[in-house]
Amino acid sequence: MIKLTYSNNVVREFNKTGDYTRITVEPEKGADKLVIETNISLVDLHELWLSSLVAGPEKRNLPWVMELDSGAQKNFPYIAAFNSAGINRGSFSTTDLQDDTRIRFEMNQEKGTYDITCTIALSEETEKFDIILDCRNINWQDALADWRKSLDLPAVSYPAATADPVYCTWYAVHGAVTQEFIEKTCPVAKELGFTTLIVDDGWCYDDMKRVSPSTIGSWYEMIGDWNVSDKKFPDFKAHVKRMQALGMKYMVWTAPHLWGFKSDLYNNNPGMTIDNPIEGYDKMDINKADFAPLVKKLCALAADNGLDGLKIDFLDIVPPNIDYPNGRATEKLIAELTGGLKADNPDALIEFRQSYSTPVMLKYGTQFRAGDVPFNWLFNFGRMVELRLSLGNLGPVHADPAYWPFGETSENVARHMMAMLVGVPMLSMDLARLTDTEKRIIRYYIDIYNSHRDLINHGEWRFIFGFSDIEAGIVENDKERLVIICDAGKFADCLKDDGKTTTILNLSDRAIKVKCENAVNAECIATDGSEIPVAGSAVIR
Repeated sequence: MIKLTYSNNVVREFNKTGDYTRITVEPEKGADKLVIETNISLVDLHELWLSSLVAGPEKRNLPWVMELDSGAQKNFPYIAAFNSAGINRGSFSTTDLQDDTRIRFEMNQEKGTYDITCTIALSEETEKFDIILDCRNINWQDALADWRKSLDLPAVSYPAATADPVYCTWYAVHGAVTQEFIEKTCPVAKELGFTTLIVDDGWCYDDMKRVSPSTIGSWYEMIGDWNVSDKKFPDFKAHVKRMQALGMKYMVWTAPHLWGFKSDLYNNNPGMTIDNPIEGYDKMDINKADFAPLVKKLCALAADNGLDGLKIDFLDIVPPNIDYPNGRATEKLIAELTGGLKADNPDALIEFRQSYSTPVMLKYGTQFRAGDVPFNWLFNFGRMVELRLSLGNLGPVHADPAYWPFGETSENVARHMMAMLVGVPMLSMDLARLTDTEKRIIRYYIDIYNSHRDLINHGEWRFIFGFSDIEAGIVENDKERLVIICDAGKFADCLKDDGKTTTILNLSDRAIKVKCENAVNAECIATDGSEIPVAGSAVIR
């Protein structure tokens, strides 16, 4: 049974229809909330997955309670339940991506079920949508892909540059970014194969600072006015043109929800923020603030300086809330800002970060980046996998910038680079300090990416999961296959004798034996072609 209870006391009940139940909901007039109740059996159910869960070394488990808040600005309303073999056992979802929603799975030990409660904050803009309970005996990734297809999303064409490797200034220099640093760095970045530049936080204030325990408490206090620092960038427009002439697309960081305590924006608009101060800023109250001037300012920033686009950060900083909904209002801000950027420049590049890189955002952003994971290639890989599971290949998936400590081993540098090949690689090292060996490794894996960029960005991905982690990622098309191995024991499961050329990247901690006489030597492969060492790669034809 699936029970629907509206806040105006209208109740509707539906019987489950076999192993796939889909109910179309017409919002009731006068109701501002809808509560949906149903359940799934715990028989042969071992794991849960949701869009806010980040892959990592800890096992997905069966919690007493699993709760997901979603809205236009964060996550999406889908929780998957499956067994240890990856077979779907009961995925619950809706197709309402905009409204603030809470899905709650509660373990009922007496009945052996997960009792599901989904609460949706309805609005006058809510259109009819579907509730889906999918218990088909198929792979859970296929069930998720079918849900994504059921959304009937419009096809989106993205600028060609969204597939180009990116250099970002953030981890390299934090807020101490300057025109001089960029002009010294970009020629090296271009030589290594990076053709898009993101100038991250630091361009819009004079302070030269790095993130540390002593600076983080007031870090964003100057954010909100979006004026270029003349001290750091004495001739910004000409500087942008020089970098573009070098062959670099030029983007800068913005965060419209952050209103710093020392900004004119904050001080001239009292009462327009949520009173929850942190790190020197308050969050814009999207339901009260007039964000039109802010949108105009950011669009002018891009147009007046000839920028190729913006990194738009922290759109999820005000989370979905079924009691004070803000998802639809945030979507209006996003629509107006991205629409203005694209009106000025149809090829504008617009980066969104992971938790708001969702199906509803595909028509607004142009590249969707993994969440911050400095030093951690394994989590970068995992977060890109989560993006691939969420978006398929409907939008460009970007890595969080690779960043490792100076003095890192060559094997781990290689791991950072190859782990990013679930999508578009990004780097944020101080390139002037790299060794020749590091540069050679970076260039080598950027060349691998460029050789397979169509496959990586448009092929069909599938992932193998074990009890504790992602074991492998595989992408293929009609002609070729690329395999990223995390668990060497899964190597054989990733190969097929179908004549496709297969590129293998070994992220695991042990060498992989290649039982194929025609293995082609690559960067770190043994000279006899018999094995791929740790952090090595090979091509099998």
